[in-house]
Amino acid sequence: MEDDETSATALDGLKQILSVRTAAILPHILPKLVQPPLSSFNAHALGALAEVAGPGLSSHIGTILPTLILAMDDEDVDVQSTAKKAAETIVLVIDDEGVETLIPELLRGVNDNQASMRRGAAYLIGFLFKNSKLYLADEAPDMMSTLITLLSDTDNATVLAAWEAFSRVVGSVPKEQLPTHIKLVRDAVSTARDKERRRRKGVPVLLPGLCLPKALQPFLPIFQQGLISGSAETKEQAAEGLGELIDVTSEKTLREVVVPITGPLIRILGDRFPWQVKSAILSTLTIIIAKGGLALKPFLPQLQTTFVKCLQDSNRSVRTRAASALGKLSALSTRIDPLVSDLLSMLQSGDDAVKESVLSALKGVVRHAGKSVSSAIRSRGCTLLKDLLQADADDVRSSAAKAIGTLSQYMDETETTDLVQTLLSMGTLPDWCTRHGALLTFSSISRHCPTKLCHSTSFPSIVDLLKDSLKDDKFPVREASTKTLGRLLCYQLQFGGSTLQLVQLLILASRDSSTEVRRRSLSCIKAAAKINHSALATHISILGPAIGDTLKDSSSPVRVAAERCAVHVFQLTKGADYVTTAQKHLTNMTGLEVRRLAKLPVESDDSESSDDERRT
Repeated sequence: MEDDETSATALDGLKQILSVRTAAILPHILPKLVQPPLSSFNAHALGALAEVAGPGLSSHIGTILPTLILAMDDEDVDVQSTAKKAAETIVLVIDDEGVETLIPELLRGVNDNQASMRRGAAYLIGFLFKNSKLYLADEAPDMMSTLITLLSDTDNATVLAAWEAFSRVVGSVPKEQLPTHIKLVRDAVSTARDKERRRRKGVPVLLPGLCLPKALQPFLPIFQQGLISGSAETKEQAAEGLGELIDVTSEKTLREVVVPITGPLIRILGDRFPWQVKSAILSTLTIIIAKGGLALKPFLPQLQTTFVKCLQDSNRSVRTRAASALGKLSALSTRIDPLVSDLLSMLQSGDDAVKESVLSALKGVVRHAGKSVSSAIRSRGCTLLKDLLQADADDVRSSAAKAIGTLSQYMDETETTDLVQTLLSMGTLPDWCTRHGALLTFSSISRHCPTKLCHSTSFPSIVDLLKDSLKDDKFPVREASTKTLGRLLCYQLQFGGSTLQLVQLLILASRDSSTEVRRRSLSCIKAAAKINHSALATHISILGPAIGDTLKDSSSPVRVAAERCAVHVFQLTKGADYVTTAQKHLTNMTGLEVRRLAKLPVESDDSESSDDERRT
């Protein structure tokens, strides 16, 4: 076989002997043929011998296959070609018993450290499932899971090979069995996403394998079959899984299939299914809207009608997700007034739960398309919303305040002035719900457009109202006042306004009888320090003792907030000079305690995820 003139004849002779004495001959031949570097002839010989070896080949898969897979990436084109053909021959001659040896070997290959091994093994998996006559349905789950994880591989060629193999594995599964694989697909996508996120250090990620052209094609049958023919639980799982998949898919890839995905989801949403199914579908449609963009234009009327209908659903989760979806959808619409008008009409009827959902939807619509709302509709909306600020239901009152705050960004000067005067009057009325609604609205405006408050001629009156509200007998009013003060302080620190009175009022709030108010005050001061530490530091002589007092608070959440506040106000992580400064002002704290605070991480604590934090 080592002689060019006799190699072909010798190989033929070996095949004849091997066909009758496989077990005796094969162990002696293989070590010679698989020795690296693998020649083109030896690769050819391995394939030729495999054709006649039969079941006896199975026990030698671990010796033969890795060598051939690596040779499939050889620099020599002839070696590549013959190794590939030989490997294909081997995976096809394996019988039912041999599959138990072949499959683990292929799985080892796709988990190998070498990209060439992962790539070659993935190719052979796809080749096997496409061409084998064996029953491989039981092997499909492990293969699908492993190949999906490989879609986040660092090697682009491996990603492509894994996607092609996954397509072939899915193609081998009977249609009626596809929904049974939804959970494993979801788990595998989650694993691949987490792997990619770790590599990219936590930033939102797309899977490389789901940025390929037609990347979603092999996945869609799994989820669509579950949506069409599955039980209510399966439909829910399919809708959620589809959303998770789309979330890590590129916008370009999604647009290729947005029509066949969206149509069935809308139809199912219109049927009488449990709220869990509707909620899952709404969540997925929201993701599709965010990524699909203008590709969804043909569905705008259907989607809008469906979402508005869902706002009146008996289940809160359905209503909440419908409101979110409607807000995002409005960014694609060119005619906003009719939608806003319909929502305002819905506010005049229905129970409080529906009103809350409609208000949430209205806020989202204004947020995404507020510039397109006419002044007449805006004026009508403001009138209706101001009435709802006096509602007995906390959620309605709060949602109305948020909607007005969002809408205020688009008000002209006269509208803003009238609104501020109305809120100042409401803030002093006997009914505490009305006072609370007014303060919540000031808080919302101070979040969305604080400049309209800080530059208003009524600004001193606003601050006076906030000061008086810190003495209110209802703690929600005091908390809303504190939140507004914090947001105004953040704005003033950014743009050079007066801050002393605002700081003094926040210090007053830090001594409130309510733990919620005290914690809110510290959160606001922390947010201010993160925005402009040097400007806030001019008040360190009065802030220091106040923060020091709260570090000894009887409430654990307040103490935690105080620690986070101290870290940022005194910039304790900066070094010894800052620690010394902190010790000077935190007079009731020992040096050891201050140094303990300096070791805390700079990130905000999980116990406080307020709007003040997000604003920074």
